Amino acid sequence: MINKQIILPTLLSATILLGGIAGCSESKSSDATSPDASGTNVSQNSPSTTNNNKADTPERAQKREEIRKQIEAVLTADQVKQLQAKLQQGEKMRKAVLSLNLTAEQKTKIQDIFKTAYPHRQRKSQENS
Repeated sequence: MINKQIILPTLLSATILLGGIAGCSESKSSDATSPDASGTNVSQNSPSTTNNNKADTPERAQKREEIRKQIEAVLTADQVKQLQAKLQQGEKMRKAVLSLNLTAEQKTKIQDIFKTAYPHRQRKSQENS
């Protein structure tokens, strides 16, 4: 028969080890929605979730709407319909505009609209060159 002095410490160690592993490997998503000890929601304090919400602020939505109106002023009625259909399908504004059959003059005007609206993109593209 195996010595009880070996079995009991081994079982105890295995139990502690497995409990520690199980505790470390729990899903973080269940913790993110549960309130922490202070009574606030943990996901509200998380810096990663605050960055994701930045794109959905009312100011940004208003800016996108203004840019869309400026671009539509440059387009023909048929191009506006095509653009609206692509945007409703979830396509990004820049990609949707580039897929339209634009004249050279329209391309120049729309590029100017984007440069004015997003001057930081211009700096980034110059840094990457």
